[in-house]
Amino acid sequence: MSESETPVTPEPSEQAESVEPTAPADPTEPPAQSEQPEPEQTDQPHPAQQDEGQQDDTAQQDEGQDEKQEGEQEKASAPTPRPVPRPTARPGVPSPAALAGKKPSAPLLPAVPPPAEYDEAAIAEARAFGSVAEDGTVTVQDGTQVRQIGTTTETDHAKALDPFARAYLDLAAFLDLTEKKLAAPEHTQNDLNRLLENLRKNMKEPQVVGDIPALRARAHDLRENAKSKIQALEAERMAARDEATARRTAFVESIEQLVATEPSQLSWKSAGETMRQMVPTWKKMQSEDVSLDRPTEEALWKRLSTARASFDRMRKQFFSQLDEKHGEAAQVKEKLIAEAESMKDSTDWGPTVRAYKDLMDRWRSAPRGSRKKDDAQWARFKAAQDHFFAARNEDLKATDGEQKENLKVKEALLAEAQSIDPAKDLDGAKEKLRSIQDRWEEAGKVPRSDMHRIEDRLRAVERSVRKAEEDEWRRTDPRTKARVEGASSQLHAAISSYQDALDKARAGGDPKKIAEAESALEARKEWLAVIERSARDLG
Repeated sequence: MSESETPVTPEPSEQAESVEPTAPADPTEPPAQSEQPEPEQTDQPHPAQQDEGQQDDTAQQDEGQDEKQEGEQEKASAPTPRPVPRPTARPGVPSPAALAGKKPSAPLLPAVPPPAEYDEAAIAEARAFGSVAEDGTVTVQDGTQVRQIGTTTETDHAKALDPFARAYLDLAAFLDLTEKKLAAPEHTQNDLNRLLENLRKNMKEPQVVGDIPALRARAHDLRENAKSKIQALEAERMAARDEATARRTAFVESIEQLVATEPSQLSWKSAGETMRQMVPTWKKMQSEDVSLDRPTEEALWKRLSTARASFDRMRKQFFSQLDEKHGEAAQVKEKLIAEAESMKDSTDWGPTVRAYKDLMDRWRSAPRGSRKKDDAQWARFKAAQDHFFAARNEDLKATDGEQKENLKVKEALLAEAQSIDPAKDLDGAKEKLRSIQDRWEEAGKVPRSDMHRIEDRLRAVERSVRKAEEDEWRRTDPRTKARVEGASSQLHAAISSYQDALDKARAGGDPKKIAEAESALEARKEWLAVIERSARDLG
């Protein structure tokens, strides 16, 4: 091919592969936009997707303009390479309005430096990996293989390789920027996945001239770094999900435990409030916690729904049975009320008081009804009881004066009874006591507060007369006298016998026998003294 002929250049679709190294998808995104925190999930497209679309359109427009300008320049200058990846292609940055209210989650990073900032030595070093054949074919030494990356009409090989070398430096700058992004904190998995996708696209047979294996090695390290961060984020996400699952499960178990409680042990007011707050609490946990996997969430919700249905059935059954018990309790207490009201006008004070006491015991042991019904029935029962005791108290007040007069009579009789001395005249004492007892009964009742005091004093006089009578009977009983005389004779004989034994022991000089005989003799003498005193008492 002659130099005047225009070589065949890649079609736009082929050219796309060469554009990516010089204008990588990620570096060409506005730095501020690429570092924005991920927005809430909505039905609207993600802002980054819209920006990428705009950037693609802008890149295509810039590329078209560059081709047009170069075509015009070909008419007035030497043959130059057809459009190749241009490092200077940059999409427009978003307007301030587009970024209003958005706060970056990490420090903003600089854009890829423009070609003018590349050091000529770096360009020359990269250019050393490329070559231009006589037919204008541009190749690059990619590791152990030589790969064709384009064609050119530029006769100066250095100038022909410059755009490809600059594209290489752009790609290196893209890796630098990617490394800085990975070093920045607070990545999301979406950020890292986009970064990996950009690495994949830009490093797939890049149409550049330079040390491509070195770039691939760097890209590999960056990919591994990104993957490790994704794994760490995924581990954190799964840990957060596990914690959320544990919290939700504990909540479900607390509801199930509440439902499993014995109905009679439940505080139904508190339990009902807990069940009313069940759904709002669940929704709050859904909004505040990370999302659970669908099967787990559906299973937990099914358990909650089952617990709520069980609670509703249990509550309905419990209160149905409770209403039945309350009805039975009301019937029992109605009977007690009827009995109480039938006795309220009785004037038979003693038996009626005991009957009311029995009614009160039966009321306490009766089953409990509803509070409102119980209170109303108790008021009726107590009204009947109060009516009776009020009448009784009025009667007691009326008889109080009479009882006080009776007390004066009994105190006089008591003074007369305490003057009795049965030791001087037992028969007279007995006759006098009988007279006092008859007049005591005729005197009537005394105030309750004095009854025990005065009755106890009369009982003491009665006991003293009775004791004197018993002593007199024992003293004059012939059988008792005969027993005393017989015992006295026996003791005299025993004393004589033990005296002889003592004399013999003394004669024999045996200390032990002497001591035994003396002890036995002294005991019998003491017994004899007691018997003789009894004989004297009997006369």
